[in-house]
Amino acid sequence: MMRIPRRSPLLPGALLVCVLLPGAQAAAQDVLVQAHRLVLAPDSVLTDSAILVRDGKVAYVGADIPAEARSAARRVDYGDATITPGFVVATSTLGRDADFGETAVAFTPDLRAIEAFDPWQDELKLLPALGVTAIGLAPSARNVAGGIGGLVKPGAAQGRIAEPEAFVGFSLAADARNPERMPTSLMGAKEMLREAFDTAKTGVEIGPDLAVLRQVMAGTRRAVVHADTYAELNAALELSQQFGFQPVLVGAREAAKVLPRLATVGAAVVLDTLDPEGRLATLRLPAQLAEAGVPFCFAGRSDRLRLSAALAVRNGLDRRTALAALTRTPAQLLGLQDRVGALRQGCAADFVVHHGDLLDLGARHVATWIDGRCVFGDEPQQARTATPNTTSAAGDRR
Repeated sequence: MMRIPRRSPLLPGALLVCVLLPGAQAAAQDVLVQAHRLVLAPDSVLTDSAILVRDGKVAYVGADIPAEARSAARRVDYGDATITPGFVVATSTLGRDADFGETAVAFTPDLRAIEAFDPWQDELKLLPALGVTAIGLAPSARNVAGGIGGLVKPGAAQGRIAEPEAFVGFSLAADARNPERMPTSLMGAKEMLREAFDTAKTGVEIGPDLAVLRQVMAGTRRAVVHADTYAELNAALELSQQFGFQPVLVGAREAAKVLPRLATVGAAVVLDTLDPEGRLATLRLPAQLAEAGVPFCFAGRSDRLRLSAALAVRNGLDRRTALAALTRTPAQLLGLQDRVGALRQGCAADFVVHHGDLLDLGARHVATWIDGRCVFGDEPQQARTATPNTTSAAGDRR
């Protein structure tokens, strides 16, 4: 099998030093963040409560916050606002698709997308204003086996790599087929993956590329597969059944045609963001997936994430599942639900603040926090002054 060198257009060795190994900092003061409505997860909501943020993570929630820690913390009170976990985008190339794929060879499963990550790119700077706090940085859909995706996060000044290796990207979509190199057809793309998985399963000596496929079959890495049409989706599902993994299908434009099979295989779906002028069948697809028990989330245009969830609700989806599609579900699809997508103890303190319900498009976006820092919007004025704590140990305001 032909091998190619890993690309490093941005000198990843130097990059990782500054992104993954920041200089040691003095321990910051705990922050007590309060609001009228605190959504820990779509199915867990507290009223007039708080979270205690320590070292960028959620240390305690509500009544579990120790009285001593509560009194010593810096207080940020958002009053009658609603705090919700930050939005997680399951897959994205951050607008740099050409940098995340190889053009000469279609099979590169051990390449890492983070090697082309630019923490200062403009796209990252826009995301906090849209409520996005974490992104699954994905390899290009132009390669049948594109490589290993990671988790990155935007920030006030620059982005950072939160998890260098989280999932493996594959593609059976039209972008992966190229008349100038193999494969040139869907059948050829499917056969390329089938042979590679079969070799990884039965071979005695394998290289790092096929070792990645063994991890997929063992369930230690999620397989994210681009597939849109009925034929592409069926090909992906056949491969997953043959080699025993549960795929996350990206695009899945014709998923309604294979709903029973999606549920049987245990597949999940990453839908493109919705357009209010889109076809009614597309707008109704999220509700159909939910009814069939197929987990799904949205990816695509970050400025349409919230709109997509609201449109899905307008077309039959329940509000809890819509909120999950922006937060918890994409984190679960990447296998990182203990890190992002919820405001549970130990998760990153990534959240958005709205006056009103964020699924109501009239609700005003007030602030976005990432890793325990406000990176968009302003903290309430009282947070900057020495005001007495007015929250009881039970989490309710007196």
